Amino acid sequence: MHASATEAGLARSLELLRPEGTVVELSWYGDRRVALPLGEAFHSRRLTLRGSQVGTVSPARAATRTYADRLALALELLADPALDALVTGESAFAELPDVMPRLASGEIPALCHRIRYDGEDTATGARSTA
Repeated sequence: MHASATEAGLARSLELLRPEGTVVELSWYGDRRVALPLGEAFHSRRLTLRGSQVGTVSPARAATRTYADRLALALELLADPALDALVTGESAFAELPDVMPRLASGEIPALCHRIRYDGEDTATGARSTA
């Protein structure tokens, strides 16, 4: 899955694939042109680049699961404790003006930085009324 919306990120995704692997492109490039290294190992390793319209499910796949089924599966996957290993930090929403530049510059190393909204306990997801 690639979602950086950068040419370099998509090229790197292709480099990291195993033979016959697939990159699902989730980025939105608008009307920008993107150059990719499709002449290098792309053909010899039989790589696949697949586009995805993030907001909708393709008609061919929509019939296999209802909206409720897809939502239930997404929530189940998000609740998996294995995902916690990907969370490398956390900040309150109010801290974002200070935190975002530090995340972007790499000053705060992050794989997945969680944003906590005031009054929310991220361990339980419960919101306080205080």
